[in-house]
Amino acid sequence: MKSPEGGDGPQPAAKQGRPRDTSIGAAVLRATVELLEEIGYDRLTIPQVAARAGATPPAVYRRFPSKVELVYEAVFASSTATELPIADDLASTVRALLGRSIDQFRQRAVRTAAAGLMADLRARPGLSRRLASAQETTYRQLQEYLDEALPKRPKKKRVDAQMLADLISGMVMMAEANERDLDDAWVDAAAALIVDGLAH
Repeated sequence: MKSPEGGDGPQPAAKQGRPRDTSIGAAVLRATVELLEEIGYDRLTIPQVAARAGATPPAVYRRFPSKVELVYEAVFASSTATELPIADDLASTVRALLGRSIDQFRQRAVRTAAAGLMADLRARPGLSRRLASAQETTYRQLQEYLDEALPKRPKKKRVDAQMLADLISGMVMMAEANERDLDDAWVDAAAALIVDGLAH
């Protein structure tokens, strides 16, 4: 463990190792999702993830300093890396965002991670804000869309993209927890409620 950090020779080796770290990172995220589905958040450990991914615990810790950061990246940051489902009108866009959130929370890995992450993040003030920065591009794209879709709103009443994303995720998560039937009728009703609020 100490030799990679001392002497002159190891520095080129560290640079050569970066592409390998990228592939390890992808394997680690896949292993995290698999273990979340199999054993849940509470029982998951970084050594278990490392073993499943064919890596070592130190290699995982170098990329993800804590279990919280690893799980967040695996189930939330990675799942929102795709293009936003922007439609021609606001109502259709909100429905699409609700649909994407429903698909996300129907995954066992996401459901088990959400409860554990909320508990752990409360115990570590400031970490959630840092984790949210991983979705900065998504929030910026959504903000640009909202500013164009709602041009007549006073500047003081500008719709905050992150707040809207939190609202949608929260609605879906609570509906799932209460075993609501998240069918097309629910999506239409939820979208109408949100769009009506955005119009005022």
